[in-house]
Amino acid sequence: MAPQPVLLRNVAVFDDAARTFRQGLSVFCRDGRIDRILAEPLSDVPAGALVIDGQGRFLLPGLIDCHVHLTSGGDPNELAAIRTEPLAIRAWKAERNAAATVRAGVTTVRDLGAADHLNIHLARAVDAGLLEGPRILAAGYGVTMTGGHGHGFIAVEADGPDDVRKKVREQLRAGAAAIKLFASGGVMTPGVDPRSPSFTLEELRAGVEEAHKAFRVVGAHAQATEGIKNAILAGVDSIEHGVWLDEEAVAMMVERGTYLVATLTAPWQIAHRGVEAGVPAYMVEKGWQVLESHEQSFRAAVRAGVRIAMGTDQGTPFNRPGENAQELLRMARLGLSNAAALLSATAWAADLLRLADRTGRIREGLDADLLLLDRDPLVDLAALAEPDAIRVILARGTIIRAALPLTTPESEAP
Repeated sequence: MAPQPVLLRNVAVFDDAARTFRQGLSVFCRDGRIDRILAEPLSDVPAGALVIDGQGRFLLPGLIDCHVHLTSGGDPNELAAIRTEPLAIRAWKAERNAAATVRAGVTTVRDLGAADHLNIHLARAVDAGLLEGPRILAAGYGVTMTGGHGHGFIAVEADGPDDVRKKVREQLRAGAAAIKLFASGGVMTPGVDPRSPSFTLEELRAGVEEAHKAFRVVGAHAQATEGIKNAILAGVDSIEHGVWLDEEAVAMMVERGTYLVATLTAPWQIAHRGVEAGVPAYMVEKGWQVLESHEQSFRAAVRAGVRIAMGTDQGTPFNRPGENAQELLRMARLGLSNAAALLSATAWAADLLRLADRTGRIREGLDADLLLLDRDPLVDLAALAEPDAIRVILARGTIIRAALPLTTPESEAP
């Protein structure tokens, strides 16, 4: 059933091209989409429409997080829960995590790995209207080498180009809307070194080819320098994490248009929370191992003009659903302007995920994924991380949150 029409009056609308807000506009949403953007309020608002007076507040697209794990809640030892809890318990937790995410203004996510294809089933449940949550591009399982990062919980193992090709095809058969490949070791898998490359160039090429044949976007978990370069050469759409970027890798990303989804929050929380908070010691050790290089690499990528899209790795320890906007603040502290940080979580993220014809901008005909803020995020980016500053959230035209009065044309009639 289509959501009720909504009219947002007297709002400042974010213009992604000009990187500014256009004052005094009204946005009318019908059938889940942005129907009209007007300089004057509608005089013929349909009966039954909901009217929100924005009173000069700031309207921007719903946020997009390009790297989440909705089946994880950010517990300090998340791996133990994944491996021991029954599927039903994990599903109920995933429902809660999806709701917390969209209620924080994140209206689209790319979920890059879940056991039992739970992220694919969650995406279908949200699309069917059974559950409250963001639009989910689910990758199913990631694909890793035998013993590689992610094995045993969010990734299936493959060795050799033909096996990688088969495992990618299996994710597509299960309904994956995105594909994740592991090009290096990582922090959360015991016994795996994040500085070590994993899949060979030929293996990565086979996986990318299968995904792109099916018009799926490919993200590569890549922390090690050699793994990053292999992934770029293989043609992945985004490098996830990008901890040890050297000058050559940065130049390759600029030349090929490869996006960086840095997920700065994940190692920061692991390292700074530490064993005192219950994070396993091996994770904390590796968190500190990557942290300084990770931040230096991000700064270098920004200076060089690498395409940036926001991703949190939500679900890693103390990286909780609904707290996604902390990533924007970290990126801004490391060199992105407030405007660029906002674009990384809206227009640029939509471009990476090939959703520019659906979301990420405020345009007539796009889905009504919208946030109404009390404060200008171009001046005060922290407003996005403060729930009380977000007054209205629409996800595909459905009101998720409305902390302002809702009226109807009938109630406004003299």
